[in-house]
Amino acid sequence: MSILQKISPLSRHMKPSAVGQNADTEKWVRILLEQKLKAEARGRQVGRSSDAEHDGMVDIRLAGPGEPKQPDEVFERLRWGGLFACVDPNPERVGKIMQAYDNKNGFVLEQGFDELWGGPLGLRIPGVTPRAYCFVARKTHLVPPGQVTDRFTFDVKLAEDDSQSSGFCVRKQVPTIDNLSRRLACKYPDLDLIDIRVRAEKLVNEIFPIFLTREAKALDKLQRTLPEAFRTRVPRPLRIVKNDKGFVTRLDMNWLRNGGQPITQIEFARQSLELLSMLHDHAKLMHLDLRPDNLVITPEGVGFIDFGSSAQIDEDLQASPVLHELFDQMMRTSHIQRVLGQMVENGEVTNEALAAVQGKADPSVDTFYLAVQINHPQTNPELERLIDYQPLGESARALESLTASILKPINPGLSDFKTAADILRGVNRIAQRFAG
Repeated sequence: MSILQKISPLSRHMKPSAVGQNADTEKWVRILLEQKLKAEARGRQVGRSSDAEHDGMVDIRLAGPGEPKQPDEVFERLRWGGLFACVDPNPERVGKIMQAYDNKNGFVLEQGFDELWGGPLGLRIPGVTPRAYCFVARKTHLVPPGQVTDRFTFDVKLAEDDSQSSGFCVRKQVPTIDNLSRRLACKYPDLDLIDIRVRAEKLVNEIFPIFLTREAKALDKLQRTLPEAFRTRVPRPLRIVKNDKGFVTRLDMNWLRNGGQPITQIEFARQSLELLSMLHDHAKLMHLDLRPDNLVITPEGVGFIDFGSSAQIDEDLQASPVLHELFDQMMRTSHIQRVLGQMVENGEVTNEALAAVQGKADPSVDTFYLAVQINHPQTNPELERLIDYQPLGESARALESLTASILKPINPGLSDFKTAADILRGVNRIAQRFAG
């Protein structure tokens, strides 16, 4: 059995490409995988660049002769940190394509220009043994350079780090004033450029360092207070860089890389609520921004990332005028708060305890949104292939019923589900029912 058949659940069923009943293309792709990606691909999901556009994100995309190879054709189809590998018998073509991945377009070269030999038993006889050329690049950016998105306010990318087994760490840093000005100009095209510059300077010099400093402290606290088994499911701070005022402007963390064997929807719900219960009950910390983008699934289990909006449960945010203003604005404008407000207004949330935390920094904000998310586990495209989600299945319907009882209890003023631990017990009862 070849490595192509052993590597992962996806590659085991990987079919020849659409261009691709070409035996030469299939041969070189197989050789590329076996000779250059054997270790990296083990346990990972592998796809071809010519696969259907709707096949989702994978960890490795392979491109043989005649298949799509440009960065904009593969970027959105790779998970963060995923690899793109290209092979072609034409060295000039490979070299030209490789230039677009050499620290450009959100990629860095993992393995530079190299030869592949197609002879039996590894024979390499120039002029006789078939030969092709290849390179391997890694996706290090969350979004393509220059693209504006509402999801990310800081500059976040993978950075090389020899101290980590993966060879990379997550580097989160305050953006430059120029970069942030460009983002704001795209997002608010009607604003005066001088006004945009003033806003960017305030955010870069004052606001962002406050939140990054708070995140570094929150992550440090989690490593000290969470039970040991859960510490690998939140980022671990590695290094910080401070400005002359003592605020953090760069935070390096270990990389919680999405991947591993797919889990069931019930297991996704159970692990998410288990971790949230530990955050609230052991670390006394509320995340406050548990959007789909801030959940990961690693071999260690479901994890949470991006603690920049977090706060201690007993923290008096009103004691600091600056923090009071920042959190007040954040709780009025955050995505989760908007969703909660809309659902209350539409009658989808009648639970009085949940309705009462609109606009507030409260642990119930976390439990509310996680109760909603467990019914839509694949909203984050990075997780789509990592959760076995059957929307019409019995377990999905059972979780929907649980969420309904949380959001719209029979008695709106008296819910059985007040905490993450309460909801976790409900999920465990469902899991036991289907296990039996």
